[in-house]
Amino acid sequence: MERKLLVVDDIPAVKDFIFDALKQEYDVTGVNSGNEALESLASASYDMVITDIDVRDMSGEELIGRIKERCPDIPVVAVTAFGSVENANQLMNLGAFDYVEKPFTIKRLKHVVEKTLKFTSLENENRELQKRLGSRYHSVRLVGNSVQMQHVNEKIRLVADTNATILISGENGVGKKLTAQEIHRLSGRSGHPLVKVNCGSLPASVLETELFGYERSTLSGSVPDKRGMFEKANGGTILLNDIGLLENTMQAKLLRVIQEGEFQRIGGTEQIKVDVRVIATTNRNLKEEIGRGRFREDLYYKLAVVPLDIPPLRERREDIPLLIKNFVDLFAAESGHQPVKLTEAAVEKLTGAYWKGNVQQLGNIIERATLLRSGATLDSDYFQFENDREEQLSRVENAFRFGTIREMEKLMILDRLKDNENNRTRSAETLDISVRTLRNKLNEYNVPKKHQQSLPK
Repeated sequence: MERKLLVVDDIPAVKDFIFDALKQEYDVTGVNSGNEALESLASASYDMVITDIDVRDMSGEELIGRIKERCPDIPVVAVTAFGSVENANQLMNLGAFDYVEKPFTIKRLKHVVEKTLKFTSLENENRELQKRLGSRYHSVRLVGNSVQMQHVNEKIRLVADTNATILISGENGVGKKLTAQEIHRLSGRSGHPLVKVNCGSLPASVLETELFGYERSTLSGSVPDKRGMFEKANGGTILLNDIGLLENTMQAKLLRVIQEGEFQRIGGTEQIKVDVRVIATTNRNLKEEIGRGRFREDLYYKLAVVPLDIPPLRERREDIPLLIKNFVDLFAAESGHQPVKLTEAAVEKLTGAYWKGNVQQLGNIIERATLLRSGATLDSDYFQFENDREEQLSRVENAFRFGTIREMEKLMILDRLKDNENNRTRSAETLDISVRTLRNKLNEYNVPKKHQQSLPK
């Protein structure tokens, strides 16, 4: 589909130059003023706006501000006169993606346009992917009939429709974000936004701007102030992901907002009051972080009014068959095919795995097997772990936590035989038993010779 560009310039020669340079590759529309540009954006969809910073009816600051306010996802490229680079940088702070400086060549113009459209396209694809993945796992991550998940779901039910702050902890991949989404969905705030912030992905200065916004009092033109995430979440919920990575300077500012329900924008003087429910997630032990001086104790207790710990998958293995079914049905619905069937051996292998990556890893492995299958049934061979040692760890841990002494003894003997290349004499020596005792144990366990090396290293 041909990309649509809107060119805003009140000098016909410049507008015609841009039009002629781009018309072979894009669908280009030209207008003479800022108001005409805003009218065009209201009546048609565009992929990019290219605008001079000095059109006749409004300043570049005002036009870009109004474009980003109405159409925040449309990239804007500013055209600036020679010697106005400082002004152009100001415009980029307002939301312009890039600029071209007069006089510019066709090559320079095309390069900026291509770069801008490519970046925007990748951003849109990433948003769609995140949206698809979010909806994909929403129906499976909180699935489970285990005692642990019953407790989690019961606590969610009790606290969802309150204003209490909630601290959700757990390993990566257990479903902390989806738990937060479920809490918001079940709350009285569900009709208002759930705004997500990744605390560990931005420097403190940038994160402060994202959370609290800023006022553009130092810039000319009638430009709206930038609202922060707390303002955008007003009436709803703000989700602070990876709160354990928050820098110390931001911890104090966040504590004040939670305590008082108000803050100042950067550069502002007025207190802005908000009604926001705070949910935070972490994969760190914040009490240990407090002991190391890396997390404020008062902030921890303010966040953990309701602590909610999501157990790792290996601690609720009885939920795995149900999760498998949900994933299989989900992937079948996405592909339009009938759901595949897993053999008992496959289910047993998946149920006994260590699952360092938890539910997310389980979903990835099932999807990979579903894509690579050659028939309607998946055997255990279709499910391979990236680290062979993980499967061994899973069997050892599973036997240790849930098995019998007999099972542990058998596992130890088979492991030692494999380490010693099935040499019974060396294996017996390292086990501190006689070869005869080893032979009797193997007969007792009904282990044929050809299977005595079955345990992966």
